[in-house]
Amino acid sequence: MAYFHTSQQANIISDFPLSHHHHHATAGPFVQHQISPYTDNGGTILGITGEDFAILAGDTRHTEGYSINSRAEKKVHRLGKESSLVLATVGFGADAFDLVQTMKQAVEDYKFHHNKEMSPPAAAQLLMTILYSNRFFPKYAYCILIGIQNGKGVLYSYDPVGSYSKSGESRAAAGAASDLIVPFLDNQVEFKNQYAPYEWEDEKLVQPLPMDDVRKLVKDAFTSATERHILVGDGLQIITVAASEEAEGEGRAVRWGVSEELYDLKKD
Repeated sequence: MAYFHTSQQANIISDFPLSHHHHHATAGPFVQHQISPYTDNGGTILGITGEDFAILAGDTRHTEGYSINSRAEKKVHRLGKESSLVLATVGFGADAFDLVQTMKQAVEDYKFHHNKEMSPPAAAQLLMTILYSNRFFPKYAYCILIGIQNGKGVLYSYDPVGSYSKSGESRAAAGAASDLIVPFLDNQVEFKNQYAPYEWEDEKLVQPLPMDDVRKLVKDAFTSATERHILVGDGLQIITVAASEEAEGEGRAVRWGVSEELYDLKKD
């Protein structure tokens, strides 16, 4: 839904005589009407990678101001039935939905033409191209993309005009409660401000976390955010992509499995 804004400007013709077409004794100020094509539909998304997996999560609340439009609006989407690619979007719901549909169609077309799945780096570059090509009228959506590349979990995060790191990231968050969640991830995933006992100069070495620990972190992050932010809540959707090796001919091939979990969050 668009917002209408009304602003009054100074009367720049008050010093000029009125013509006979004016019916009022004095000229009133100009009134300028503006329309915004965007709105923020709330919600938060979160991604974390491990040694051989990646987890992407989002709440299911869809809001407009202080109103709740839906309590079951999923923000995390698989981009193909046999693909490891998973995309989460948050921001303006219409733009987010359009991006997801565009990426799903692109991944499907790639599989049809090349008879193989699109790789995460290729999908990351494509998503950047789509967002950047709309930079003069941006898609108001923050995105996190995960997948499995060479048996490793990879994660890319984007702003609305497509800025991202080609080398990937270990964790990312976006949306209404990202300011609350990112410091928590810095401490728990990247060990910022964590020191070994009796050593106050060197921080702990960053080590990949086990999958179960990451799942617990995700649940804790959203539970905490729901308690503190009115635009986050109702339900928690978690999609996990995990790599595995299987024998294939004389070598071993990397496969992946995808699982989805839904949990309840506070509804007030």
